[in-house]
Amino acid sequence: MEMVERGFAGPDQLKSSWAGALGQPQFMPDVYLTTAVDWDGDGRKDIWTSQGDVFASIANYLASRGWKRGEPVYDEVMMPGDFDYALADGTSRPISQWVQLGIRSSSGYEYSAPIQAMSAQLYLPAGAKGPALLLFHNFSVIRTYNPSDRYAMIVSLLARGFEGGAGLQTPWPVQVGALQRNELLELQDALNKLGYGAGAPDGMFGNNTRAAVRRFQQAERLPADGYPTPALLTRVKSKVTAIDRAAAQSAASLLRTQTSIKEVQRGLIRLGRLRGSADGEVGPATRGAVESFERSLGLDPTGRVTTFILSEVRTAVSRLPAPRTAKKKKPRR
Repeated sequence: MEMVERGFAGPDQLKSSWAGALGQPQFMPDVYLTTAVDWDGDGRKDIWTSQGDVFASIANYLASRGWKRGEPVYDEVMMPGDFDYALADGTSRPISQWVQLGIRSSSGYEYSAPIQAMSAQLYLPAGAKGPALLLFHNFSVIRTYNPSDRYAMIVSLLARGFEGGAGLQTPWPVQVGALQRNELLELQDALNKLGYGAGAPDGMFGNNTRAAVRRFQQAERLPADGYPTPALLTRVKSKVTAIDRAAAQSAASLLRTQTSIKEVQRGLIRLGRLRGSADGEVGPATRGAVESFERSLGLDPTGRVTTFILSEVRTAVSRLPAPRTAKKKKPRR
């Protein structure tokens, strides 16, 4: 209403996204009133059709958020082989400190004394196997426009391309794969069950999830780059499965009938864990076979023949290939 009353826009122009973002820069109304610029001097701050007003308004937005002219946005870097990837935790450190840790510019950018006095954070957009970037203050200014790291990186790469610069030198590791939203939800839920504190599962890969992934990687003695992959999800889920199994193992009751015990023994025989016949008696051989089977599940061996063991044996046997049946010989005539 204020925009219309002040003559900045007509009611027919006030079309927006679902959240209220307006025009080519997608300014919210309050941002428009404080930041939009009348570059062409026609008395209107036209962020819809005037190219000059659009770009001047965006530039004014960035300037008002702390853009430092002449300073870099990012620099692609190389790291030593023994680098601690846990340092890519979003903490800004002086460039001189990164240099001491063995980081070098992969683009030939010279870290002069003024540059070394600046601070930057290490960013691994595709994990330890992908490109590594030092992000300077101006990168965080772009993020005030849109908080996505990927968004700010794309903007920065486009800007460098417009200036005639090259893109990222390190190939993107497409072979490691990426997680979809439903898989991120699984990962967050599993990390929370393991006590790594990923926050409320929302399927969005934010700082809490990245930190939880990094803590898990450190506990597993993996490169702590904080990057979620399908392989990492499988590993996290297997840990949760092991905990659930251990709880089920502990809570299970002993089998009381010979029929059930014989079923376990027959299954263990088929699985190659027990020799002999199924007699329905829990002797040393059966207990040893159960212990061997428990170890194969990643569990502490107890040797207890329980409802849990029966269920797990059934599952394991169901995955075995069907036994071959001997072909009947045709009678000779």
